[in-house]
Amino acid sequence: MTDNKHIQQKIEDRLTRLTNQEPAEQILAAQQIISEIGTINSHEAFAQVQKRIQKRKNTISLLNTFSRIAAILFIPLLLASVWLFYNQQKPVHQQFAIQEITSPPGIRSQVVLPDGSKVWLNAESTIKFQVPFQENSRNIDIVGEAFFDVVKNPDQPFVVQSGNVKVKVLGTRFNYKAFADDENIEVVLEEGKIALNLQSDSKNKETILIPGDRAVIEKESSKTTVRNENINKYIAWHSGKLVFDNSPMSEVARLLERWYGVEVRVQDTEIMNYRFTTTFENESLFQVIELLGLSSPIHIKYIPATVGKNNQAQTKSKVIISKK
Repeated sequence: MTDNKHIQQKIEDRLTRLTNQEPAEQILAAQQIISEIGTINSHEAFAQVQKRIQKRKNTISLLNTFSRIAAILFIPLLLASVWLFYNQQKPVHQQFAIQEITSPPGIRSQVVLPDGSKVWLNAESTIKFQVPFQENSRNIDIVGEAFFDVVKNPDQPFVVQSGNVKVKVLGTRFNYKAFADDENIEVVLEEGKIALNLQSDSKNKETILIPGDRAVIEKESSKTTVRNENINKYIAWHSGKLVFDNSPMSEVARLLERWYGVEVRVQDTEIMNYRFTTTFENESLFQVIELLGLSSPIHIKYIPATVGKNNQAQTKSKVIISKK
C-alpha cells in the first residue's frame, strides 16, 4: 500500500500543475484504476487463471474425443457414400413389356415393329413380342397368319414361332400361317433366306428355304413338305386380295369366315367337292357371295347379325350355302 500512496501523491502534485490540454477527470479515473489494482489478491487471481486453463483443457479434450468419434464414423459413411454414388451411376435395368396385337374377324391390319420391320396381320390373328426387343434377338409368337417384311440386322436375328415350329431370319419377306384350328403350319418365302427349325422331343431339325419355297408342317407328326411353286396366291392377302386357286368349298368357307368375320354354313356335303378359281380385290361380302352363286349351282342366303342393347351384335352374320 506504501507504493500506492506514493503514486497517489504524484498524481495530486500533477493536478496542481494541470493545464487545459489534460482534463482533470481523466487523471482522477486513472487514479481510481490504480487503486483497484492495488487491492487485487495475487493468490486468488492465480487460482482463477488455473481454473480457466483447466476448463480450456477439458474443452480441448472433449473436442479431441469428438474428433476421434467423427473419424471412426467417417470411414463407413465415406464407404456408404461411394457405394451410393457408384450405384446411381449404374444404368437402370431396362423394363420389358409384352405387346400383344390382334386382328379381329373381318379385319386385316398393318403393324410396324420397334425395329422398323412391317407386319401385315390377317383376320383372327395375334402376334406377341417383347418391347423393346432383346439385344441379341427379335422374337415373335404368332397364332393365325401374318406376312413379315423384316429389316435386316445380322446381330439381331428375327425369330417367328408357333408351337414347335420356329423360323429364323436376318432380313427377308415371308408369310407365316399357323391358325389354331388348322391341321398344318405353312411358311412361304418371297425373298431372302430363312432357317426353319422343328423342335420336337430331343430332335432339332433345320430346313433352309429359298425364295418361292412353301413349307407345310403337320402339327401332329412334324412331317415337313417343301415345294418351290407360284406363291402369289399365298401372300396376296396382305395386298387386299382374296385368291381362290382351284380351292375346295371347305377352304372357301373358312377364308370367307376369316376375311369378313361371318359364320359360313355349308348344308350339303356334295358342295364340299366344288372348286373355285377367282380373285377378289376389295369387294364386299355381298359382291363375293353373289359372284360365287353365279359361278356354280349353289344357293346362298345371308342372315344379318342380331343386335342387342347398346347396338352390340349378339351373333355373327351368317352365310348359308346350299345346293340349287
